[in-house]
Amino acid sequence: MGQCGVTQKWLPLDDLVVFQGKLVCAEGKQILLDRLKTGAFAPEELARPSALRRFACIFIDWLIILPVWYLFLVMVVVWVVVPFHLFTGAPAVVTLVFGTLSVLAFAYFAILHGTSGKSIGKRVGRTRVVTLGGVRASWGKILLRSALYPGTIAVIGVACLLPDPDPGNMGFRAILGALVLLVMAWILADALAALFDPIMQRSLHDRISGTRVIWERS
Repeated sequence: MGQCGVTQKWLPLDDLVVFQGKLVCAEGKQILLDRLKTGAFAPEELARPSALRRFACIFIDWLIILPVWYLFLVMVVVWVVVPFHLFTGAPAVVTLVFGTLSVLAFAYFAILHGTSGKSIGKRVGRTRVVTLGGVRASWGKILLRSALYPGTIAVIGVACLLPDPDPGNMGFRAILGALVLLVMAWILADALAALFDPIMQRSLHDRISGTRVIWERS
């Protein structure tokens, strides 16, 4: 097995060739050829932002999302939950909290990344979401990428709604606890994946959706 120097995919060595001094697959070779035809940078030459820059962009985004989420949650409670006596009980309340946060986060990243490739944080940090070839990502890729952000948040909320077959069964609660730990492990692995990718600095959600984040130096 070998890894394509452009797409980062692992493939049998028979499916890889050496092109411009790199081991690439057919898809990676086509990406390089397309970029060469347009006179643009090859994918690995696109400037990748530092880990600190990416963290700063994400931090700014969540500084915006969380206050809006809080106001939205208050409106839902005042206008929907209280008048109609909905969401009674701790599990339902937790689901409401995480559910509204996941929906808002998905809409925020999907709309901004889909229309311009930049969230507000990315505009400040001069970064952009693109495909492996450095061009604008399709809506399909953006929607998938955006869902992976709040998807982990939604898992916790849904898990809290699962009916406990036996209130005294600690095993069931242990399963819920393990699920939360798995979500936290995913978030950590997602961030670490970018640190250990010296070429494109792709996180797990970038690898799954076929995207990357570049730094617009000028």
